[in-house]
Amino acid sequence: MKKISHLLSLLVFLTYKTCYAQCEADTIVILNNFEFVPSELVLTPGQTVAFINLEGIHSVNGINNSITGDSFNNPADFFLNDTLGNFEGVCMGVIEFETPGIYNFDSSVGFDANAEMNLQITVDAFDLADLIQTIGLFNSPWAFQYYLPFPYMTDSGPWTLFVPNDQAVTDILAYMSLGQFDALAIPDFPEILEYHISPGLWLEEDLYDGLALLSAQGQDLNISETNGALFVEDAQIISTNYSAYNGVIHVIDKCLAPNNLPGAHVMQVITESPNHEILESAIIELALNDELSFQATIDDSYDGPGPWTVFAPTDAAFQVFAEMMGMTITELLDSQFLYSIISQHIINGCVDDFNLFYEIDEDCFSGSYPALESSNINSGTIATNLDNESLQFIVTDTTLSVIGEQNTVNIIESDLFSYNGVVHVIDAIIEPKLPEVNPGSCGLWSVELNTTSSEGWSGSQLEIVINNVQIQTAILLEGNQESTYEFGMNVGDVLDLIYFPGSSISSQSYKLFDGNNDLVLQTAGNTNNYGPSGFEGITACDNPKETCGKIEIQLTSEFGYGWYFAEMNVYRNGEFERSIEMPSGYSQYTSFTSYYGDSFDFYPNLNPALFYPEEYGYKVYDNNGNTLVDENSLNESPESVSGISICSSNVSIQENQNIDYKLVKMFDLLGREQTFHSSGNFLFYLYENGEIRKVIR
Repeated sequence: MKKISHLLSLLVFLTYKTCYAQCEADTIVILNNFEFVPSELVLTPGQTVAFINLEGIHSVNGINNSITGDSFNNPADFFLNDTLGNFEGVCMGVIEFETPGIYNFDSSVGFDANAEMNLQITVDAFDLADLIQTIGLFNSPWAFQYYLPFPYMTDSGPWTLFVPNDQAVTDILAYMSLGQFDALAIPDFPEILEYHISPGLWLEEDLYDGLALLSAQGQDLNISETNGALFVEDAQIISTNYSAYNGVIHVIDKCLAPNNLPGAHVMQVITESPNHEILESAIIELALNDELSFQATIDDSYDGPGPWTVFAPTDAAFQVFAEMMGMTITELLDSQFLYSIISQHIINGCVDDFNLFYEIDEDCFSGSYPALESSNINSGTIATNLDNESLQFIVTDTTLSVIGEQNTVNIIESDLFSYNGVVHVIDAIIEPKLPEVNPGSCGLWSVELNTTSSEGWSGSQLEIVINNVQIQTAILLEGNQESTYEFGMNVGDVLDLIYFPGSSISSQSYKLFDGNNDLVLQTAGNTNNYGPSGFEGITACDNPKETCGKIEIQLTSEFGYGWYFAEMNVYRNGEFERSIEMPSGYSQYTSFTSYYGDSFDFYPNLNPALFYPEEYGYKVYDNNGNTLVDENSLNESPESVSGISICSSNVSIQENQNIDYKLVKMFDLLGREQTFHSSGNFLFYLYENGEIRKVIR
């Protein structure tokens, strides 16, 4: 029966245009006994459909479902009244479908709907959503299709889109320190996209110099022309007039941004300021620029530092501070105190109490706090800067001031917002507590920290201790591969360099230079994941004529935990000399000046509660690096050793005069003149009569 019905419908279709000129349309739908023919139809926007009733009484209902009463939610409501059909066909009416979408219909007469007399028409346009997929771009289509707050891409519009090319997207991601998909999480991203859209159809030939197009975001898009090229704001239109039924696309070489948006990140705010060139240079010198560019708020795919609050001294403020310090700006930027100065001005919203104070917190185990906007600062606010010092504030009706450890500065411009924090401009440097560095009677000594890693010393630190007083903690920040610390030394001062390992210790090393810039010692990590050694007992300006050399003891720890709950007691000539501790690390060297006749005893003091005393060990070396004691045996705890001497007696020229001829000089096998003749060695004696004797002591 249905085949016969379809055949009749076809015959009606073939005779339709001649019989029903008053019902002309692009296509027809036949209504016969309990069905629409066809029951599914695909159109393009603007096409028309004529409904012809061939049999029975039917309606065309496109408003509410006749069975459930629920709305069809069609893009537009249509209804054609009940009509009695006949074999010749009765024109019920013509409907024009302008809006894309899916339209559902039934017949509301009798039991037609129950008999599944339904029709679905899909109006499918080649719209902007289709067009943007065909113009050879990868990044922008996704954003414009899924992140606009209004369906501009499918709405009838018309709309004009200025779409950034892939290079423009790559450039803005680099500018903002974001990954490929991170930009989608920018809080203002929908507003930014709307700034790329203008109502109306603006083809290339409609654009001209001086034209201002109102954007969908609300601000104007200014059109200009230079040397025949069209620009929208500062973006050049590089390909144009890609057309769809509901608008046109022009491709541009830059991303657009409306006014009053936050800066990309606090580092960019500083970089783009003409009054903060010195601060920018200092931050880059300390390799903090990557940290201050991290988008903690936008990129939450993993932990990272921020949000940041930066109190930014002007270039003029740096000039005043440098003059007060007696330095040029170049000397200030090269100063060992630069980190202490700059870190006074920066607050990290990411807090990890497990980190050392000088480490940039990136795993926010102890919480993450928003940047300090001026509206959130009051006279009771306390914040901790990167130098682990407290900053407090004074708030009045007219001023906002920052109280540091040494001085108070004023905020002269507040709330320069960015997506990862805020910058406040201040009128002076927040001064840190800086130790005085004056040359001692032995000159200005220095320690040079080095690494082959881009991660700095990764949490390792070197304590500089003079005469049992810690004067400085030497660190090497991430992004740096060298850092120098200077300090004065006086005659007889005893220097200890205590190494505390962090991570990546095999790449770390350091050198010690004396006041003449001569290398005193150097030590480095190795491929066995051992870090550099610590050294103790380095005596400044030691007079070699009064001594017979150095005796050196090396403490070792198999797993790098130091001599935990243990110490080495050293005795000289039966009298207690000192106790050596090794708080951390794999090895530590301590040296003692030895005088003629000195005898040393070494007594490891190991806590009985230690589970694995065999992890500890020590060695003793003479002045030439020869091993005198080796208590570093595998699986054996170190034992005490007594009676170690490197020069039991000596002979001087004055004490060795021949009764007949005077001794003129002593020299060794290589012809080097010697002042003392140590026991166990042979020298050549030259007398005033020219006689040379080989003498063994």
